[in-house]
Amino acid sequence: MSYKTTPVNQFPKLVSQWIKKYDVTAPAEAKNGLEYKTIGDPAEMMLNNRVNTTYAPKAFFLPQSEKLFTVEHGRFQAPELKTKPRLLLGVRPCDTRAFWLLDTVFLAKGEEDAYWQRRRADSLVISFGCDTPCASCFCTSVGGEPFGREGSDIQMTQLEDVYVFEAFTEKGSALINKLPEADAATVKKVKALQKTSAAEMPKAFDNTNLRDHLYALFEDDFWKEVAETCLGCGVCTYLCPTCYCFDIVDEVQRGERVRNWDTCMFRVYSQEASGHNPRPNKAARTRQRVMHKYAYWIDSINEFGCTGCGRCVVNCPVNIDIREIVSAAQARSAKMEAAK
Repeated sequence: MSYKTTPVNQFPKLVSQWIKKYDVTAPAEAKNGLEYKTIGDPAEMMLNNRVNTTYAPKAFFLPQSEKLFTVEHGRFQAPELKTKPRLLLGVRPCDTRAFWLLDTVFLAKGEEDAYWQRRRADSLVISFGCDTPCASCFCTSVGGEPFGREGSDIQMTQLEDVYVFEAFTEKGSALINKLPEADAATVKKVKALQKTSAAEMPKAFDNTNLRDHLYALFEDDFWKEVAETCLGCGVCTYLCPTCYCFDIVDEVQRGERVRNWDTCMFRVYSQEASGHNPRPNKAARTRQRVMHKYAYWIDSINEFGCTGCGRCVVNCPVNIDIREIVSAAQARSAKMEAAK
């Protein structure tokens, strides 16, 4: 795989060229920190900020609310999706890994979601490797890396005054094929930085047999204890890059069927038409969230459904830390096993 380069001070010119062809979306300043925005000027982007965006970029492929179709005079009409391709620039590897994980859901063979499929096909993703991860990040504890490749077409690495690009897909290669080749010394520095960043990132918890530890606690009072302070606000799931639960609503007056984000942390999410709710309390809903991330995804594709982005850790209003929950679950399960 070849490596390409461009000087940092020349990068805005390159982005200006991309803006002519793509809807370029990059981290930009917002009221509540950083958000991914479609930019019209390279000066708007903030790639070197060491803090991740507040909201995950999954919304560009799975909008928080989207019209699936309309019905008028007995005719079904699917909405026309935008045709201009999108270039997602500066996405952190934890978020591109989330794209890769969600592809297994929305692009499952024979069950492809046409809306997700179209948006993914019309998009190009350039990730920006993390040489200085945040204290809340824990990607290496869940199978990721600060320079992970999953879900991206190209990865950017900054070496002082130069950006180095590595393409992983054909459309990624096509975008940067006219850039100068990186010399051997530059490539060596990139590989060394990637290796060092992964090695220096502390482990949040040991994930060995984590699935089994969680299953062992399924009926335990552990979940009541860790959920005691939870407000049920759902911020952990709405900001999560891999949560994909949704609800389907028929807006009868407008003749529309709409898909909206939903969350397993809401009481009514699992309530059945009969009125019965199999997850009637915070403990059951917290268990569902944690089990889905660290056990059910393992059952399904042998990967954790958490990318370690840390958004839930940073934004929980009562400071619930999923890393602490996982560590406590392991300790509790191990203690139970030892007592047998």
